[in-house]
Amino acid sequence: MSVLPTYEWIEKKASESKFLSDPHVKRLFELSQDKTLFEKSPDYLAKLRRDLLRSSLDFFARNSEFYQRMFDSLGIDPKAAEVEDLAKLAVPSDLLRGNGIEKFYIPNKDEGGYVFRSSGTTGKDPVRVYRSPIELLMMTMANANLFEYVYGHFLEPGKGLALFLAAEELKNHLNFVAFVDLALQYKKIPLLYGMDLLPESSGGPLWKRLVPNKQRILEFIKSKKEPKLFFSAPAGVHLLSEQFGNLGFLKRIAYKLVAGAPPINLGRGGVIVTGGGSKGFNIPEYGVIVEKARKVFRAEDPDTGQEVPVPFMDVLGMTETLTAHLDNYGVMNKIPHPLQEVFLLDPKTYKPINDYNVDGILGIFDPMAITWLEVFIPGDIMRQVPSDRYYGREFIYVRRLTEDEGWSLQRACGGTLEELMVKGGKINAE
Repeated sequence: MSVLPTYEWIEKKASESKFLSDPHVKRLFELSQDKTLFEKSPDYLAKLRRDLLRSSLDFFARNSEFYQRMFDSLGIDPKAAEVEDLAKLAVPSDLLRGNGIEKFYIPNKDEGGYVFRSSGTTGKDPVRVYRSPIELLMMTMANANLFEYVYGHFLEPGKGLALFLAAEELKNHLNFVAFVDLALQYKKIPLLYGMDLLPESSGGPLWKRLVPNKQRILEFIKSKKEPKLFFSAPAGVHLLSEQFGNLGFLKRIAYKLVAGAPPINLGRGGVIVTGGGSKGFNIPEYGVIVEKARKVFRAEDPDTGQEVPVPFMDVLGMTETLTAHLDNYGVMNKIPHPLQEVFLLDPKTYKPINDYNVDGILGIFDPMAITWLEVFIPGDIMRQVPSDRYYGREFIYVRRLTEDEGWSLQRACGGTLEELMVKGGKINAE
């Protein structure tokens, strides 16, 4: 399937999965919808994740001779596995390029799903990851619940309006765009795409074919619907803030008459959501982007209606991640979904790090992935800090591993969107 299916289609196809009768998958499906997980203690969730690790390894051993042999060769007993065993199982993302992931799929996987792929901006084969319909459904519900927790408010179905400063076609390539599109379909919140992608016949790479759709951007700015959710790469927020912040006197008056902006009012519960964070491009640090944007954008507390600094959320997701990591600027650092096991490895020994405030190589295990054992190393350096929230830890993004450190760089999907924004140049909505 080359086009991302709709949420309704995914829901229908997921109900036909042959794995819904499997106790492990049935439990995962129920947990992916469970909002009470965010109210549990870190100890409770750590034990739950250990139980899911064991039942997950047992599931893969039952459904694949490849995994049974792997566990045997590594000396891992699925029914007695511990989190430390994930370091033995973690696969570097580079091994998933091209058709590299094929050997990791169980032979009897559900068909009819969707393949996500990385951008391939390194010039190498992109990473490709297949998601079955039931995985797509769990991904949508789990990410929507995580978003609401980090956002701090319930998204009332059908209420509000969203703008994504991207072309709709990108949802068929980039996980971040697909996450947002499906989650908003799930919540029945209208989504406008603020850019168009010129046809391939126009020539040039993808970023040179992205052009603003001024009508949709203006529709979003003028809308009185609340809340207004603005999704973009950090570079897109920066470029838009620069444009509106540097308007001359006459143009400012003209914009005010036509669009009621600046400032751009996001209304009660309004929020800006960025994808991937700033990773080495020639744009300001993230804190500077937030500071400048808060001079152009306005938002109000959803309960009191009083003006507040525009909330900023940032998403870290890779092609290989079924659920993303989110933060709320100034409120909490990046935090995973309660079911996702995040671990850090020592950069020299690749052994697990349990200490706080120490940089380590990020590792991720997501039990909701049932087509392949999703235990991988994306190539990012993170730092964990203690937290009194449900996970007991929060994570601070540090940097990508470099080629000098033996890592062939691959753009995370959010970073790819940012790269398109930067190389596409100025966003001119005039």
